[in-house]
Amino acid sequence: MTREEKRRIAGYRIAVVGVGEFIDSIKAELQQLGFESIQIISSSNKQPAISNFDVIAENVNEGSSCMSKETDIPLILPFDFVNGAGVIVVMPDDERDIICKPDLRQWAATYMAGYCAFWNVDGCEWLRDSLSDIRNGVTSNAALKTAAHICARIAANIAVGREVKHFSRFYLCKNLE
Repeated sequence: MTREEKRRIAGYRIAVVGVGEFIDSIKAELQQLGFESIQIISSSNKQPAISNFDVIAENVNEGSSCMSKETDIPLILPFDFVNGAGVIVVMPDDERDIICKPDLRQWAATYMAGYCAFWNVDGCEWLRDSLSDIRNGVTSNAALKTAAHICARIAANIAVGREVKHFSRFYLCKNLE
């Protein structure tokens, strides 16, 4: 990473929305990459002035949230898929209706598994095998940490101006542990 990239990351303002373990994992990952301006928002107080940020990372495992639908900043939506993690990035010009899906975690898992099956993407079997656990609300600490890791890397790429995949494309990774 160049000195200029490190400076941009340090000054980039990120809001992290979620629950305990996710917030702890993502904050540690963001700090390791050099982010200094990290605002933590618990899932119970989702109405702060979110326009003061450059990007929002929001864990939506507990259902959907329309909190960020009207913002004009990038949204990073990480998902715990039990045996791995997925992330969808929604840029300001993207369609934002997916944010208000009734069970965004289950919808995202089904969408990604279907995409992988349709395009014969190798290495996605773990996601298809996890669908019943996801429907039953099973979570995994390892998957939360994997999601936090991916999320932080995406935030860094956005901060330094690199292109990132955004919806309808996504990131998918088997657990790192």
